[in-house]
Amino acid sequence: MATAARKHQFAFVLNDQTLTTDDPAITARDALGYGGFRSASDYSVVIYKNFGTELLGLDETLRLDEGHVPVLRAFDSDRLFRALLNEREVVWGKGRITASDLREIGQIPDDQDLVLDSDGDQLIPDDGAVILREKGVERVRSVDPNDETVTIILNGEQITVDKGKLTFEDLAKLAFPKLFGRELICFTVSFSRGPKRRPEGALLEGGKIRVVEGMAFNVSATDKS
Repeated sequence: MATAARKHQFAFVLNDQTLTTDDPAITARDALGYGGFRSASDYSVVIYKNFGTELLGLDETLRLDEGHVPVLRAFDSDRLFRALLNEREVVWGKGRITASDLREIGQIPDDQDLVLDSDGDQLIPDDGAVILREKGVERVRSVDPNDETVTIILNGEQITVDKGKLTFEDLAKLAFPKLFGRELICFTVSFSRGPKRRPEGALLEGGKIRVVEGMAFNVSATDKS
């Protein structure tokens, strides 16, 4: 007995939830329904696009078969605020937007800082946010760090390192300079108090992570012999 061919599934992201459908074209109203949002007219929907965001009309068609996964954000309000992120417009449905959201929208690399250009280049911390005004437009830019060093805690000791990213190998060498490079020594690296998008976890061999002020690392060495 022949089995029915399985329909292709298309994905999109709505409020950090990945959803699928077998329809290659949906509307924002459809997307809200898939996400369990009732009374679609109560919501505004924006789409992450071109390193900014755009308002998506409820009956506007969204293609899901163009080789990428669209990212949408729904807001239970018809009030919209605007900002500029690296000169790209960001339309937002709340009067507050987090640094984490800005990094995701603009695909800002971890080794760059975010500054509030409209407030004298004020640094926006990783766990911070920008307050959006009903009138006027806040301007946010990504820049290379001004402070070239940060203090981290490595196996309980405070040390100063260059701002940016550290690799698994960098940390192993810093923690055990006399053992690093020996064939029979195995290292493990874990961290906490890291960047907001990756506050804790383990770093695998060959991996790297952006270091932030006060980040804590634990590095251990094991003799495999």
